[in-house]
Amino acid sequence: MGAAAASMLCECACCMACSCFSGIFNASLARAARFGHLLVVVATFSLAIFLGETYPNEINGYNYITQVDLTDGCSGGYTESCIYRQLIYRASFSLFLLFALLAMVSGFSDYANKSGWILKFGFAIGLFIAFWWTGNSFFSGWAEFARVFSFFWLLVQGLLLLDFSHDCHDLLMPTQEEGEEESNIPYIVYMGISLSCLAMAVLGLAYLYQDYSDCGLGMFFIIVTMLMGLATTIVSLLESVGRGLLTPCMMFAYSVFMCWYALLSSPKESCNPTADSVGGSQDVGIVVVSIVSMVILLYCVFNGSTILNIFNPNGEGVMMSYSSNQGTNSELASVVTGGATDGDSSERGERRSANKDDSSANNNDNEASSGTPHERVLYHVIMILVACYGAMILTNWGKTNGSPAQGDGGGDDATSNESMWLKILSQWVFIALHWRVLQVAYQNNN
Repeated sequence: MGAAAASMLCECACCMACSCFSGIFNASLARAARFGHLLVVVATFSLAIFLGETYPNEINGYNYITQVDLTDGCSGGYTESCIYRQLIYRASFSLFLLFALLAMVSGFSDYANKSGWILKFGFAIGLFIAFWWTGNSFFSGWAEFARVFSFFWLLVQGLLLLDFSHDCHDLLMPTQEEGEEESNIPYIVYMGISLSCLAMAVLGLAYLYQDYSDCGLGMFFIIVTMLMGLATTIVSLLESVGRGLLTPCMMFAYSVFMCWYALLSSPKESCNPTADSVGGSQDVGIVVVSIVSMVILLYCVFNGSTILNIFNPNGEGVMMSYSSNQGTNSELASVVTGGATDGDSSERGERRSANKDDSSANNNDNEASSGTPHERVLYHVIMILVACYGAMILTNWGKTNGSPAQGDGGGDDATSNESMWLKILSQWVFIALHWRVLQVAYQNNN
């Protein structure tokens, strides 16, 4: 009886937390449900991190029916690092199973998506604990699957940032109603953000050149990143392209970040000064990447299925879909902020008007449910990618035996090289997509 009462109280607490979040941010029930599922991910990974960092040897020696052995296949001298990584892989796989199940069920049941929080938390954490008694060989294989699967999340992350940066450009373009005086504040904000991103890119390149350029491959990655960043910035400023300074500067900064992120997995100390360690500066990289990824996740939670606009070449973008004001952008005093043409603004206005009508038609349904079946399934598919990518972030794409990127005896390492090339390849795809966007802008303006 007491257990049942406690379960009911916990269920109510979870519902109240989601309701409070919904009220504070004026969120729909769909958004609150997405945030609740994100909390499941955070809670499960946080438990794995806490146990792996604080009690690795106690967990490994735990004996219930049979003894837990998390050291199978671990590299000598890196046992605690290996146990930590194996716990992260188990948390990742439990979340993968949870969201795969929800992706299948939530498409048919709105109730399953917005309720049963005790079961969802219990399922993920319970499986995580149960997997302690499963051999390391399976989860080492799972880690390799997650490594490759995480490449697709990097592509989605890059697309979201590309879309976000273009929307920021369009939204920060000041609109001037007839009879109103033009304000300089939007120009100041626009230039402030643009120059801040450019400064971060330049400082990042200087840091990479100082610490990560002692090998030919590292220097190649840095030079390609620099040349592509400068080229896209110059092309974007051309009057015939007219995409301004903000978008290429944000893209430049992100490209530098991805270059550094890729070199963190290099097995050579000349390319990666942290190649011989599993902590210290490696932990700094984990924190930075985790913050970036959490911001992207919150962006997905807030926008839901609206992020599908990144795959629609005729769409208006994620952030632009929230703007219902029509009108043309005023001409800028310099080509630096590359204004849009009247035709482009009119076309965006028509799309915004259409989206607004669709949103109003579905508003009542969304308030009573946690989203459409399509939206619910999409979000859980995204969370499947997050479950895989989380395993890579929290282990810094490291090897399953706990050893550093350099390995036990130095030299090349297939796993570290695989991680490095997956990350740099996602950067190149991202840069290619940016060039494609600039090409489309040129064609539309001419």
